[in-house]
Parts: sequence; structure tokens; C-alpha cells
Amino acid sequence: MGNNKPLSFISLILLVSAVAISAGDEVEPVKDTNGNPLKSQTQYFIQPGSNKKGGGLVPASTDFTRLCPLGISQTLLPYQPGLPVNFSNPSSQNGDVLTTNTDLVIEFQSSIWLCPSSKIWKVDTSSSSDKNYVTTGGSSSTRESFFRIQKYGKDENTYKLVHYESDSAIKGIGATTGLFGAPYLVLEDDNNDKNVFPVKFREVDTSTENVFAKGLRMFPSF
Repeated sequence: MGNNKPLSFISLILLVSAVAISAGDEVEPVKDTNGNPLKSQTQYFIQPGSNKKGGGLVPASTDFTRLCPLGISQTLLPYQPGLPVNFSNPSSQNGDVLTTNTDLVIEFQSSIWLCPSSKIWKVDTSSSSDKNYVTTGGSSSTRESFFRIQKYGKDENTYKLVHYESDSAIKGIGATTGLFGAPYLVLEDDNNDKNVFPVKFREVDTSTENVFAKGLRMFPSF
């Protein structure tokens, strides 16, 4: 009897730890700013959450020496909602409803595009920079373009983006100061919240919004 108590206590600790890990990987519908589930092939603005100032996310050059591939920047003007994106699920496991902790591909939606590469987001590991920027030019079939959405903080319908490299390598998407002081999305070294860029998703009402005119001039850095 006495020898079983330490084993029972250790088993309890392991069980609690497993529950805690599972909670962090919980899969649930992602909600937009109206509390509705995000759906694939529906256009959304990605906008800052948790009282961050500025507008939505847009494509923009990361340096003065080249235009492409475009990085992902936050416009500094709060009235600019950003450039719309849509999301797709490479595995289509959950139909058209998008869920947390599930691989997603993100793609800008615009009829005007100055780069020969795609509008799909990816983590650019080819740059000589000490930072791995999130850029366009990705592919829906490669892991460098697989992102996930995770809950962030206590604010309602607020999330963070992470990049899924493998089961043991999930890294957060944070921000660094780029051209003209605008934040640019970059890959973090781990998945803590030290430099996280919290986001919210606002559905584009294409029946009433002129997406291109209100959304932004496409390249705010020029």
C-alpha cells in the first residue's frame, strides 16, 4: 500500500501536465470581430488586437534595394483597414470553418499585383538578414507557407499567428520596426508572447466597401 502512494502522486502529476499541454493545443472555431466563425474563401482584414495602434496588414517592401518579395507590414494610419486576405485549409479537414491550431494558408486578395511571385504568405528563410520576414511569394503546398491561429490573451476574439515547422517546432509571429517606423511581421525564435503581434479578423463587406479604395494603396511604403 505504502509503495503505491508515491506512484499514484507521480501519475497524477503526469496526468495534469498532459491536460495542460492538450489545452494549449485545443482546436476550436476562430471568431471574427462580430463573433462569427472564420470561413475559408471569405475575405477578411487582419487588424491589430489588444489596443495596438495603427491600421491593418498590407504588403510592403522590406528594404530600399528591391521591391519583391513583399513583406507584411502594418499601415500606420488607423483608418486604413489593410488589404484583404483569404484563408484556406490545405487538408480541408474541417470544411469551410477555420479552427485554431490547424494549418492554414494566407493569401492577399487584390486585382493589382506588381510582383511576379504569388500573393501567398510564407516565412522567408533565404534572406541574408538576421530576421526571417513573413513575405509573399509562397506556395499552398509547402510548409514554409503553413501558419496557424492561436488564442491570445483575455480579450475577446483576439489571436496570434504562429508558424508550424514540425510537431516540436512551432514559432510565433512577432513584429520588428521596418521602413518609416512601420511594424513588419517576422518569425520569432520560439512561441512565447514576448514579442507577439496580436490580431483580430474583420470580415470584408464587399457589398458596401470599395475594398481597393478603402483598403489602401497597395504599396504604402512608396
